This record gives sequence, C-alpha cells and structure tokens, in this order.
Amino acid sequence: MGETPPIPSPPNRPTEDPQLAAEAWSAAARGYKQYWAPRFRPYLARAVAALEPAPSGPLAVPGCGPGEEVLLLAERFPDRSIVATDPAASMLALLWESLRERRCRNVIAAFGSARELSGSVRQAAGILSAFSLQLLPDPVDALADWSLALRPGGTIAAIFWPAPQPGTPYANLRQAIEEVTGEARAEWEEAARGSLSRLGLELMRDETVSFVMEHSSPEEFFQALVDWGPLQVLLRRRGADVLSRCKTRWLEEHGLRRDGSRWLQEPAARLWVMRRGG
Repeated sequence: MGETPPIPSPPNRPTEDPQLAAEAWSAAARGYKQYWAPRFRPYLARAVAALEPAPSGPLAVPGCGPGEEVLLLAERFPDRSIVATDPAASMLALLWESLRERRCRNVIAAFGSARELSGSVRQAAGILSAFSLQLLPDPVDALADWSLALRPGGTIAAIFWPAPQPGTPYANLRQAIEEVTGEARAEWEEAARGSLSRLGLELMRDETVSFVMEHSSPEEFFQALVDWGPLQVLLRRRGADVLSRCKTRWLEEHGLRRDGSRWLQEPAARLWVMRRGG
C-alpha cells in the first residue's frame, strides 16, 4: 500500500492593517482619480442607475474614494441627503474639492471605515458601494453592518470585483502574486451570497457588468496598479523587491489584448442589488 500523499497547506491570507491601507490609498488618491476613475466611470454609472432607494431617508456611500460615484448619485438625487465615508484622508480631500467646485450642498463627506457605516448613518434609504467590498477583510461583516444602517425597505447596490476568470489580466496577476508571496485572495462571494438572508437582506439582482478598458502598455497597467491602485498596499507591506518579482512573473503572461498601439482588457464586475426586509 502506497504512502498517503501530503495534504498541501492552504495559502496564507495577508494580514490586515487598516492604518497601512488608509495611508496607501491616500498616497494613491490623486493618480487614482486621474487614471482609474475615468476607466471605472461606466461601472459606477451602472451601479448608480441600479440603486432604487426607499422613499425617505438619507443615502450612504461607504468607501467612497475620490467620490466619482458620490457626484453621480448627487446628480440623480439632488434633493436627498447623502453621507459619504472613507478612511483615506487624501481621497476625502479630493471629494471635498469636487463638492466645493460643484457647490453641492446635499453631501456630507467624513472619515470612516466602510465596514462601520452604521456608526455614521441609520435609517438609510439606500447604500451605494463601488469597488470597496472586495477590499475589506470580511465582506460579510460589512454587509451585516450595512443592513443595520438601512431602514426596512432600503436597498444596497454594490458593484465589486469578483474572482476573475482564468486567463484574464487580473487572474494572471492574482496568480503571479500568489506564486511570489504565497498569499491568496480570500474566496468570499458565494459565502456572502449565502449569508444575505440571515442578514435581513434579499438579493434582487445579481449580474455581470463589463466594459473595455484601454492602456498604453502592459507596463503602464501594472505601474498604475502599484502607484495608484491596490498594489500600493502590497508595496508598503512587502516591499519593492516583491513587487518587482510579481511584475516580472505577470509580464510573462499578462493577458492584455493588443489592438494596434492600444492594450485592452474587459474586466467583469459583479453587481448585487439587495433589499432589507421588515
């Protein structure tokens, strides 16, 4: 009888450091607004259009970043009070700047963690979350808190990046990071979906949203993720040498599609629309 093969150890999960993450996103803020916000705008517009809040009560935007979705929401609901929160100081500074420029008076933007929204707002008619849910250490806990912040009949529209499809740029990047660091992205989407009913939430819509994004080169794409995106957190946590090794590994098989002088991707986001019962 042969020996039982060893059971492989599960990949490590990165240690959460909220202060480091807030500092990283503050450092990335202005570049994020210039580079990523225009590319994300079609996704944000889809999420804003999907939100159907209760007739009364404020609206809330946890993890608002530089606030592109907040401005879109304020345009759609000019007579509703909106509370936007983010833990990154420079992100909020950019939103405050935009609110002053537009003379937008129905938005309050304040420091706050996306997973602690109920400390800033209660009886909300609607909550809009754009690309923050997948960044949180425990998305189910965040959804539980958002449910607490809602009034009965209130809704949540959350657009987020799910586990990417194999062979896509984000899937190949994820694989490169796992190979270099031994750290794996937590698989949380289906567990969260299965937890909604006990959180008092009913899933009304679950759909895929994708648009074409353009980059001038694979190197630009990677560097934009480091300087102005989520890899800024990894850079501060693991250092430049680790990021350089991740980049080298990813460039071997990056998954971007060439079209003349352009390099294209079509990342698939997931949009959930949920309603609180009661």
